[in-house]
Amino acid sequence: MKFDTLQQGISFYENYARVSGFETRLYSTKKRKSDGKISLKYCVCNKEGFRETPRLQSNCKKKRPITRIGCNARITLKLINDQDNYIIFSFHEGHTHPLTTPNSAHHSKQSRNLTLAHKKYIMDNSRANIGATKSYRLMKEHVGGYQNMAASVTDFKNFQRDIRKHIRGKDAQMLIENFKRKQEMCSSFFFKYEVDDKQHLIRVFWADAIGRKNYASFGDVVSFDTTFSMNEYCMVFAPPTFAAALLYREDTESFVWLFEAFRDAMSACDPTCIITDQDPAMKIAIERVFDSSRTRHRLCMWHIMKKVPEKVGPTLAQNEYFMSEFCNCVWSKHTEPEEFDDLWNSILEKYDLMNNT
Repeated sequence: MKFDTLQQGISFYENYARVSGFETRLYSTKKRKSDGKISLKYCVCNKEGFRETPRLQSNCKKKRPITRIGCNARITLKLINDQDNYIIFSFHEGHTHPLTTPNSAHHSKQSRNLTLAHKKYIMDNSRANIGATKSYRLMKEHVGGYQNMAASVTDFKNFQRDIRKHIRGKDAQMLIENFKRKQEMCSSFFFKYEVDDKQHLIRVFWADAIGRKNYASFGDVVSFDTTFSMNEYCMVFAPPTFAAALLYREDTESFVWLFEAFRDAMSACDPTCIITDQDPAMKIAIERVFDSSRTRHRLCMWHIMKKVPEKVGPTLAQNEYFMSEFCNCVWSKHTEPEEFDDLWNSILEKYDLMNNT
């Protein structure tokens, strides 16, 4: 067979391999000394030859599978001297391994190719916080099965990894630009941010129009929770009721900035009560920013209940009767404070906790 270019010959063998059930790779090349043009090109089965046994490394987490088993299938493309065409100079058909069945041919590397439609689908889903694996499963339903995907879940993950690598170092600027566009479309969208001396984003706060409107109607009690964190950026996600924020540190200065930004967003209207965890830095910040005569600070019941086993000791913490009575006292709806005090004191006396601190 004769080909006009070397690439045509290579593509022919790749298509032949795809139909036959194996994969190819390019092997060695020989060039003419006179003009440096490729005179011989070898295309082999991807299982040709043998891999050198690597030395075991202590930090190696996973064994690399053996893929080369000495298969001799190949073709040699040769340049015709008096022309610029190539011919198949030699062809070895036999393989030393089973070939891929038609049902699993779509898994081969040469059958997989991320198209523009694939890439756009992954990017659109990433905007909705849908990862590569879930995007792959969703697209499988759209096209009618994995055999019609023409790509693997690894291809999806690699593309998403490449996107993250491309925007690394620009992601903070992209976030701020996105907030600016939102503010242009809706003047009620509020955001505030701060950078350090190296222009690194260290704090950002935002509240949309719906959150600000809801605060005006239902902002008597506000909850601040900083138990969430972002592994990639090492920032604390602080979603106060009606808004959200990202903080680089959980210190007093950061919380003062956060509460001041919250007051600016909510037209300097202080809440009646703020519920937080037992963070001492947050307590100091609340005292600095809010007027204690108008805003009361209370601790979150979830954090309090999490510390009950530590306070009462392991014996009572494993006592089902005590925990049941304790929870009934704390969570029951008492009409009067005196009712709660009576039930609370009875539990302390019953389980000898009057002097427990």
